Amino acid sequence: MANICLKIPNKDRIGLVLDISKVLVSHQINIISMEVSQNVMYIEVDSITENMLSDLSKELVGINHINGIEIVGSMPHQEREQQLTTLMDTIGEGIIAIDKNEIVTHFNAAAAHIVGYSSDETVGKHVGLYLGRDLPMLNALRDGTLYNNKEIIIKTPRGKRHYVTSGRPILDTKNNIIGAVAVIKAMHDVQELVNTVTKSQLNTFSDILFASDAMQSAISLAQLVAQNKSSVLIRGESGTGKELFARAIHMESPRREKIFAPINCAALPDALLESELFGYEEGAFTGANKGGKKGLFEYANCGTIFFDEIGELSANLQAKLLRLLQEGTVRRIGGHKEISVDVRIIAATHRNLEKMLADNAFRGDLYYRLNVIPIHIPPLRERKEDLPILIDSLLLKISHRLKQQITGISQAATNILLAHDWPGNVRELQNVIERAVSLACHGEISENHIMLDYGKRHDPLETTEMSHCTLKDTLDKVERSVLLNALNQYGTSRKVGKILGLSHTAVLNRIKKHNLHV
Repeated sequence: MANICLKIPNKDRIGLVLDISKVLVSHQINIISMEVSQNVMYIEVDSITENMLSDLSKELVGINHINGIEIVGSMPHQEREQQLTTLMDTIGEGIIAIDKNEIVTHFNAAAAHIVGYSSDETVGKHVGLYLGRDLPMLNALRDGTLYNNKEIIIKTPRGKRHYVTSGRPILDTKNNIIGAVAVIKAMHDVQELVNTVTKSQLNTFSDILFASDAMQSAISLAQLVAQNKSSVLIRGESGTGKELFARAIHMESPRREKIFAPINCAALPDALLESELFGYEEGAFTGANKGGKKGLFEYANCGTIFFDEIGELSANLQAKLLRLLQEGTVRRIGGHKEISVDVRIIAATHRNLEKMLADNAFRGDLYYRLNVIPIHIPPLRERKEDLPILIDSLLLKISHRLKQQITGISQAATNILLAHDWPGNVRELQNVIERAVSLACHGEISENHIMLDYGKRHDPLETTEMSHCTLKDTLDKVERSVLLNALNQYGTSRKVGKILGLSHTAVLNRIKKHNLHV
């Protein structure tokens, strides 16, 4: 028979617990657990017969200040434990708690799924037996260290486990450390979460603004090829929106629910780019993460990888990328295992790849693998009918971001923009519009607010509209414009500081002041 739990309402007095204990001892009844609170007592005892229970109840009720006896289904601590277990099991993240002796006290269902061990196996055992002894939660237990989003890779007899964890020490009322708790989330769930959060940033073809036949032709071709998995090579000058096209192709493809991973081949050193793309095994090189690291090809499996500036890819990485396209497998740095991946490659460049082929600067076999579907994005000077719609859209977005009350743009200012050839394409147009919004205090943008990248047409300090601004506002706007122009031209804050004669810290402070981005 199961144990019996008794609820005993009472009026508290000294010696009441002793009197109850004497009755139980006289009947040779073992007390398993007892909880005492104000005016109520709970006692869990070994199973007894109904006759014995009846006699026991009569004797207990006869004790002074006891107001009755009630049989209940469980003890309060058991109910609290069950509620806590149910709560923990409904949480999507894994939760692991240990006591001051590093013994597991709580191990919910999500943790069991992530780590591969059940709560029955782990609770009551040393946490190191299952998760290893090099755990950040042990540091939290020993010295009170808090940690957030630590990436952990462990090897168990049931396979390699990869997760992200955050943890805190558990303190008593006197701030003594009595345990630690960790929240864990499987790495693939984290990646899916990142994908879900960033997916809203992926544009579709409907987000590309145009009115020209040239852009309509390019978009129609891109929409057509989005449905298959063929490699796409997007050609166009810098600033024409090649990544915009790549994102739209991904979002209109059957892979839209998977990861879109852009990478700029010109932005990373060759060795770092290789490790980011292909990953590495533990010990592959000095500084390699314990347990190795999954590369971008594995991370974006079943998704799309966008190689911007593919013409900057080194000969070594060209050969490795060709092998991936031919065989559909990758091998981590320092590894021997071939890992099958299914990724769609979209590449882009503003360089003349055909000339690079002739100069032996780009592999011909890779070129033909990438150039299955060529898409050319025309420069802005060849589609000036797109300018009015782009200007209106940029004015609205930039005015909102900079919190400027701009009502529109004059025809004279528009004529200046229409007459310009835009060697920097849409990116240059965006910079010019942002300068104009920054220089105009309010109202309509005039021709005096238009400052082009290639030679100023007007001096913004001579404009009559500036007379409505204070000197401080005027100087701030000119400072912001100069910084923005320098950042666009030189790229890094250190170079800007050298050109403008400012320290690196001074440049960073001004960038922060004007809410600019490096």
